[in-house]
Amino acid sequence: MKVAIIGAGYSGLTIAKELEENGQEVTIFEKNDYVGGMVDTVEICGTRLEKYYRHIFKSDREAIKLIKEMGLENELIWPATKMGYLTNKRAYLFGTPISLLKYKPLNLIQKLRFGFNVIHIKLINDYKKLEKVTAEKWLKDRIGDKVYSQVWEPLLISKFGEKKDQISMAWLWGKIKLRSTSSTPEGEQLGYIKGSYQRLTDRLYEYLVEKGVEIKLKTKIQSIEKLNEKYVIKYQNENEEKFDIVISTINYKDFVKIFDKFITEEEKKKLERVNYTSARTMMIVSDKSFSPFYWLNIGDNDIPFGGIIEHTNFIDKSNYDNNHILYISNYMTEDNKLYNASKEELLKEYMKFLTKINKEFTMENIKDYHVYDEKYAQPIIECNYSNYIMEDKLKNENIYLCTMPQIYPEDRGMNYAIRLGNKIANEVLEQIDKREKKNEN
Repeated sequence: MKVAIIGAGYSGLTIAKELEENGQEVTIFEKNDYVGGMVDTVEICGTRLEKYYRHIFKSDREAIKLIKEMGLENELIWPATKMGYLTNKRAYLFGTPISLLKYKPLNLIQKLRFGFNVIHIKLINDYKKLEKVTAEKWLKDRIGDKVYSQVWEPLLISKFGEKKDQISMAWLWGKIKLRSTSSTPEGEQLGYIKGSYQRLTDRLYEYLVEKGVEIKLKTKIQSIEKLNEKYVIKYQNENEEKFDIVISTINYKDFVKIFDKFITEEEKKKLERVNYTSARTMMIVSDKSFSPFYWLNIGDNDIPFGGIIEHTNFIDKSNYDNNHILYISNYMTEDNKLYNASKEELLKEYMKFLTKINKEFTMENIKDYHVYDEKYAQPIIECNYSNYIMEDKLKNENIYLCTMPQIYPEDRGMNYAIRLGNKIANEVLEQIDKREKKNEN
């Protein structure tokens, strides 16, 4: 079968790998001049570095398996990291039982409530019971307004802004379950490939090309028509090709525009119901460290960003000419005043607060900085999301979807992109097998 894949992120690359290894003819269309999607990197201080902070967890079986298959198992390292929590402009060690006991903003009873509540969440295996209620209500009912507003509310605001009171508890359950897999008494052990995840992307790209997968970069789809049960994909310079099956890995908003004529009214309602928040991630190259933490969650709602991720507290600064690398994480919707701010305006606004958190950190310490934007970075997971989650295949077509909103109750991440890619590839192969058996009969 001839299969077209739209999008060369990790889900698209994974699907191509599985289909090609099972005898299918695969072509990938990618509008950018690179593969890897949100795992894209840039050269910083003489080495590749992810535009968006990147690590994997011990439970990320699909990512670890792919790393092994691409011959990079010995390049995967698991440094221990520290997580902090900032409240009232003061940073506290957070994330371990001992650090919780030392966390001064909560009294002993509140600490016990919080700790036992986290244990309770980790022991829950059926998220369906949690998706019917918002995280805000579920947590307030169990740990009280004080603990909720002190710890969980700022994290929900940093991720979803004014939508924070609509987020399903199933989403937060997924986050807590995931992080618990990498927790140790000393902190989290997180995975990284020496030299960046670009090495994995490059190996996977080279593997696919060697196997005969055609990857068309800088190729934007213009239209898709159907002719004699074949899908005719038209792209730039009036080129066109015919395919038996099409798999889309792009966001729902763009999917509706391209595939509108193939979507039923019911499917369109599901696709249009899903909304996203955007990510604006600032990368700062500094001549000094900002804090002792790899991940510093921001608990002060007046600070206009959600987290400070100091990459060089995870991977040694010697890899970056002894410079320190910080990411400023910020999720926002279009009504946020910083949504269209220039990188200069964004840095000026952020520095107002960075200097309050660390008075010794000034503009003079910043050697370089960049801002990277991803419009469709985070699906907004509302209550009862499973009732309107989109199916993997359009009802009346050989058109499949493989994208972030289908990763549920989890919501994003390289491992889940790989896992979903494997799932869709298996569904396509099953369909092809059924068709072949039908033709034989």
